[in-house]
Amino acid sequence: MARQRTDRIAPEVPRGVEFPIATGVAELRDEPDGTTFLWVNGVPSSPLDPDPEYLAFEYMRHLSAIVTAWARPERMLALHVGAAACAFPRHLAHRLPDSGHIAVDIDSTLPELVRQWWDLPRAPRLRIRAQDGLEAVTSRRDASLDLVVRDAFAGDETPAALASTEWWAHAARTLRPGGLVLANVGTRPGAPGAAADTAAAREVLGDVLAIGEHAVLKGRRRGNVVIAGPADDRLDVDALRRYAASAPLPTGIRLDWAG
Repeated sequence: MARQRTDRIAPEVPRGVEFPIATGVAELRDEPDGTTFLWVNGVPSSPLDPDPEYLAFEYMRHLSAIVTAWARPERMLALHVGAAACAFPRHLAHRLPDSGHIAVDIDSTLPELVRQWWDLPRAPRLRIRAQDGLEAVTSRRDASLDLVVRDAFAGDETPAALASTEWWAHAARTLRPGGLVLANVGTRPGAPGAAADTAAAREVLGDVLAIGEHAVLKGRRRGNVVIAGPADDRLDVDALRRYAASAPLPTGIRLDWAG
């Protein structure tokens, strides 16, 4: 049964009409299940939903499951690279009220718009700013974050600068002991980007864990895979396997995924 809409996100913004942003065009579209989707340059970018617990995108549910299975500090600070409409930072801020979040996006228009559109936590719980994703990690002090989440795309691909060994090394450098890096990796059969991205993550972090649909993990069709590292004893892999077994779509956990 479809969920009933309890509220409308940004009702003053016309639906199905593109409007200019700094990096191109954006559009809001309402769905029957109560979610409003932000599209950026013709690609679905962020779900906006009245309920912060609900995550419309499957990969965001994977991100949330990994955070749940992680032995995280009681008061954590997270950096989100690729903020868009801040759906996932909002979700974590709701679930973990003592957590703090910094969300950055290369588009200088979106941070202003998303504050107008819906009920995002105010600073200092959630700070949003326009910033390049590589600069966001290179400018951070050593051991100043507990969690780094990369969810940044140019079209349907991760920008090369954010999938490089340099980016992963700086992300790892910013982590406090026991910290975690999560990345949403877009992959499609025959494309080399995911393999290079995952290899860079392994070079820096050692063991990494991948979660996604079986067909995507096997390279049979395009989709999203979430990788997490380091995959050490702070991640409860058994809990993640139970999560994957109960997921609506056939989902797997791989410790040897090579993209």
